Amino acid sequence: LLRASDLRGFHIPGVTEQLVTNLFADDTTAYLSEEDDFTTLQSTLDLWCLASRARFNIPKTFIIPIGSRQYRAKLLESRRTRPEATVIPPEITIAPDGTATRLLGAWIGNDVNQPAVWSPTVDKISKTLHMWQSRGPTLKGKSLLSKFVLGGMTQYLTKVQGMPPQVEKLLASALKKFI
Repeated sequence: LLRASDLRGFHIPGVTEQLVTNLFADDTTAYLSEEDDFTTLQSTLDLWCLASRARFNIPKTFIIPIGSRQYRAKLLESRRTRPEATVIPPEITIAPDGTATRLLGAWIGNDVNQPAVWSPTVDKISKTLHMWQSRGPTLKGKSLLSKFVLGGMTQYLTKVQGMPPQVEKLLASALKKFI
């Protein structure tokens, strides 16, 4: 329904089709161009929910404005993609610059503090290593645990997010301390 709608979405150079939506399990990501109207998206999603007997989770709905800093600020203030567009309902969150929004395990947004995104993962790794350290693992055990803990807890986020150098240094330091 979304791809067949009047939504223009994003044009990606070298790709013939416009990017309008991305679906994964029960997550739907819609991409609206400046010319698109939120009402068109809402009507299409309401029809889809009616047909599929699904429920659209408004509290989990976030809009991440893309464009110049000036455009993003104007959208946040007016809650419109353009002056003649309908107002985006107040129950829909529009992420201001500096706010990270989770999308399929990645933290995205404009001007997001990347080390802050990693903070919960670094804390979880530190706590897990401390817990294992208190149990007195052997050197071979520490070697295995470091691979499972550091590798396992960082692999996906590193792939989707990238790892800032300061986080890499923190984790290297935690690993040295553990070993």
